[in-house]
Amino acid sequence: MTQKKLDTIKTSGFKTPKDYFSQVEEQILNEVSLIDKANHSGFEVPGSYFESLESKILDKVNPKNDTPVISLFSWKKLVYTSAIAASLILMFTIFTPSEITFEDIETASIEYYIEQEGFSNYDLASLLTEEELSTVNFIDNEILEETIEDYLLDNVDIEELIIE
Repeated sequence: MTQKKLDTIKTSGFKTPKDYFSQVEEQILNEVSLIDKANHSGFEVPGSYFESLESKILDKVNPKNDTPVISLFSWKKLVYTSAIAASLILMFTIFTPSEITFEDIETASIEYYIEQEGFSNYDLASLLTEEELSTVNFIDNEILEETIEDYLLDNVDIEELIIE
């Protein structure tokens, strides 16, 4: 806008409502009285309330009848239970069997375990050293014919051998 047009404007464009300034004073006083009422809670403490409060609380808290105290923890029970526990520990330490050593295990049990687990020849060979696997050790061991016959009769199905 140009300066000439600004000079020709006679009103600012804002208007106050009718009787605004006559009612402003009443509105401000009403709000001040509301603030005073809001600060006052409306609850009052009765006279000498805090003077008699302590005695009322102590009357309710302190028991008037002294009841006898019965102990839940008995030294006799403690002695009995510790004696039983000590005897059980002693019994288990005396009567538990000793640990099983490799010499105590039967050869048949070891063979059965190896058969059931399905170890391959390579697995078994990895447990032995080269000296134990040398052919000299196998050649030097003499196996009797009776031992071979007993093994074949006990462990090999003759019908399978005939079919093959």
